[in-house]
Amino acid sequence: MDALAGLLDGPRAREAFLLRVVLDPPWSIRVQDRAALALVAVARGSAWLITDGGEPIEVRAGDIVVTRGPSRIRWPTTPRRRRR
Repeated sequence: MDALAGLLDGPRAREAFLLRVVLDPPWSIRVQDRAALALVAVARGSAWLITDGGEPIEVRAGDIVVTRGPSRIRWPTTPRRRRR
């Protein structure tokens, strides 16, 4: 079993929730999640994934992001956009 398969096989979706966000650019949101695992699917457009201490990663429509938590993640339309 590879690392991704092990990560997806271990956690179970207890107390799961769904957050659907539709925004017009420019925008920025911060997600502070206590979940052990988060899955984000970008349906259209693009955004940047920025974690504390990490390098910005561009995420485009069709991409799926899996993050391990708990974590604080910022999702702006540009790597420099700050939440207001």
